[in-house]
Amino acid sequence: MSPRRGGETDKFGNRYEGRWTVRQILLILSGEFESINVEPLGEIGRGVEFTLRRPGETQVHQVKRQHGVAPAWDLPSLKEKDVLEHAQRHVAAGRQFYFISVTPSPVLEELARRARQAPDLQTFLQLSLTNEDLRRAFDYLRNKG
Repeated sequence: MSPRRGGETDKFGNRYEGRWTVRQILLILSGEFESINVEPLGEIGRGVEFTLRRPGETQVHQVKRQHGVAPAWDLPSLKEKDVLEHAQRHVAAGRQFYFISVTPSPVLEELARRARQAPDLQTFLQLSLTNEDLRRAFDYLRNKG
């Protein structure tokens, strides 16, 4: 069921965000992380619901249940919602950025997977952009939409 704009959307979205936050709190209780800061103030809080920390690592999580009735997030939709801008800023600051949603972003997931597997940028550019969809998506991201 895809929620309608307004109250129903807020209720479903807030419930999803709340469940994701509780899941992270359980990771703190299990000892995997040290702290969580929900709706952090200042620059670190822009575009994220919370920060999650352990020694040497700061994660920031942005949670969006879904994008209307779309079955997946495309790059223009992520740009429209400022997800790409926030991700770039947080990663540039040395944080791990997590975008959490019920609906996937297949091309972004595939690019990220291939980037993690490549030992360096040159190898990624030469061997990972193996089809037109991936090349187009990479160019979109590189040109900042």
